[in-house]
Amino acid sequence: MAVMRAQTKIIRNDPWFLGAMFAMPVVIMPIFADVVGLGLRDSGFPDATGAEVVVPGQMVLFSFFVAGSVGFMVFREHGWKTWDRLRASAASPASILTGFAVPWIVVHVLYSLGVLIVGALLVGLRLNGGSPMAVLLVLVAYAFCLITFMLLVTATFRTVNQLSAVQNVGAMLVGGLGGALMPLEALPGWVQTVAPLSPAYWAMRGHRSVFLEQGGVADVLLPVGVLMAAGAVLAAAATVRFRVDETKEFFA
Repeated sequence: MAVMRAQTKIIRNDPWFLGAMFAMPVVIMPIFADVVGLGLRDSGFPDATGAEVVVPGQMVLFSFFVAGSVGFMVFREHGWKTWDRLRASAASPASILTGFAVPWIVVHVLYSLGVLIVGALLVGLRLNGGSPMAVLLVLVAYAFCLITFMLLVTATFRTVNQLSAVQNVGAMLVGGLGGALMPLEALPGWVQTVAPLSPAYWAMRGHRSVFLEQGGVADVLLPVGVLMAAGAVLAAAATVRFRVDETKEFFA
């Protein structure tokens, strides 16, 4: 609990990165909505505006950068020379990881909700009969999967530059393969084949079910289940790999 409180305080006092990550999809959504909408209408969704894919897509893409912040928090503890205090506490490695993960899962979900709300105001995203609970389930599952992935990356790599490389390349790779940058049907066949390996694919599949196909909770159970199962495996792997006595290099 102490780790959670400390992380929550840091997040509250340093919101600028989140602000930048919020601004980027807001700028991009209006640029691509009409073009994507034209493609969706040609694909058999006559009432589509493009917001149904562009808004969730930008949210899925940029929330990967947000997820990377949990790793930077760990490295920052090392850079601030406060890691030894954390290591000397009675908290187990699993408790420490949980203390970092939970606040960022909450932030990730709130960030994603914010992007969707702005998308509704800016480019007309509508549920069109879809279930808001289904959307929330997909957001939570995607947040859990990404945060646990970044914790595994953090536990594995030694320098913050390595973490940054995974964050930057991973966001574009995961988002591109998963259909967050453009509708999956517009991508080459080989991309569509490997797309299910990307968590973004399952997040986008869930959101498309709701926003394009008026889906409910039952329609997103498969994407949510895949993301939660992947997150559980990643969390277990991060716990096994995590070493509190390993030295991490923050920015020089």
